Amino acid sequence: MSDCAISSPVMDVLRQRASVRDYKSDNVSDDMLDAILTAARQAPTSSNLQAYSFVVVRNPETKKRLAEFAGDQQHIIDAPVFVAICTDVRRLTKAVEGVGQSLAKDHLEMTMVACIDAALVGMSASLSADSLGLGTVMIGGMRNDPNGVAEQLELPDGVFVAFGLCIGWPKTRPDAKPRLPEELVVHRERYNDGSPAGGLAVYENVLSEHHRRRGRDPDEPWAERVAKQFSTPKREKLLEILKGRGFGFD
Repeated sequence: MSDCAISSPVMDVLRQRASVRDYKSDNVSDDMLDAILTAARQAPTSSNLQAYSFVVVRNPETKKRLAEFAGDQQHIIDAPVFVAICTDVRRLTKAVEGVGQSLAKDHLEMTMVACIDAALVGMSASLSADSLGLGTVMIGGMRNDPNGVAEQLELPDGVFVAFGLCIGWPKTRPDAKPRLPEELVVHRERYNDGSPAGGLAVYENVLSEHHRRRGRDPDEPWAERVAKQFSTPKREKLLEILKGRGFGFD
């Protein structure tokens, strides 16, 4: 992985970013959370649609229920704030109906726009929180039971929790996890479809050393872990559920 002499405060936060799952009980103030979400809402958004919403959760019982949906992830309970990052075409539908028109939302492009908007605003919220010394971790387990999560948060059709974001003060801040070598992910002028074997071998060694420094046994090889997780489909009912919630894929 290449080192770069060019830096900025934003780049420094990104380079040091790591998922935090161990939180102090200290509160995150409303003012601080408002500042985080206000900054995040300046994230890029396709055609200024802003097809996302935040649902802020502080109630311990609600967080406990959401943790159960996500496979009993304790950090959802421990973090003082949990933010459900939603794809949202409901507000767009109402806005367009308010001017006597109808929104063509039952197609793949609108669904992709909403998902990308949610991803961008979620990452921006995470970065904003990290810049203030807070820690975050994103929770894809919200997609384990989208209807259960929707019922818990009273989401109408056209709104779906793409992922969650825990926000709190870290007990410890882990080192940033190494990423794949630049040559495997940065292509110049055209895509290089050559074998990734050499770069992956280097990465496996770097990742194993990262785990050793943290006092952990090296995980199984990265490629084997990917195969174990994704060689068979996951969340096979997700497409059907999203269609039932008003998202199109045609």
